[in-house]
Amino acid sequence: MRANKAVNDLQADPPGQPGGWRRTVEIPLIAGGGLAVFAMMFLSVTDALLRSFFNRPIFGANDYTQIILSIAVSISMPLCVLAGRVIAIDTIVALLPNALQRIVGWAVSVVGAVMLAYLAWRAFLNAREAARFAETTLLLQLPLDTSYYAIAAGSALSSILLLVERIGNER
Repeated sequence: MRANKAVNDLQADPPGQPGGWRRTVEIPLIAGGGLAVFAMMFLSVTDALLRSFFNRPIFGANDYTQIILSIAVSISMPLCVLAGRVIAIDTIVALLPNALQRIVGWAVSVVGAVMLAYLAWRAFLNAREAARFAETTLLLQLPLDTSYYAIAAGSALSSILLLVERIGNER
C-alpha cells in the first residue's frame, strides 16, 4: 500500500512543483539556503559598513563567509535538481527520435548521478582528512571539515535526486 502511494507521489509531482515527498525535501533546503544567503549578505554588508564608517571591520568575516558559502552551495545543488534546472544542452537531442531521446536522457542522468556520487565520496574523504589534520581557516581557525561534509551531503543528495527525478519522469 505504501509503495503505491510513493509511486503515485512520484507521478503526481512534475519537476519544479513541490508536493508529497518533494515538499519534505524542498522546504528544509529552501529554509536553510535562504538563511545561509541572508547570513552571508548580513555579514558582508555589516562588515563593509563597519569598515567604511568606523574603520572597525568584523574580525574574521571572510572566514565565516567561506564556511557559510560552502553550506549555501551544498544546499543549492539538490534544489537545482528538484527544480529541473540542471544544466543540459539538448538542442541536438531534440532532433532525435523519441526512443533515442529517452536513452540519451537516461545516459545523461546516470552519468550525472555517478559524477555527483564521486564528488560526494571525495568530499567525504577530504572532510575526514581535514578533521584528522585539523585543517582550519586562516584567521579564526574554523574547522574546514564542516565545509567538506556539507559538500559531500549536498552532492550525495543531488545524485540520489537526479535518479529519482529520471525514474519519476518515466512514469
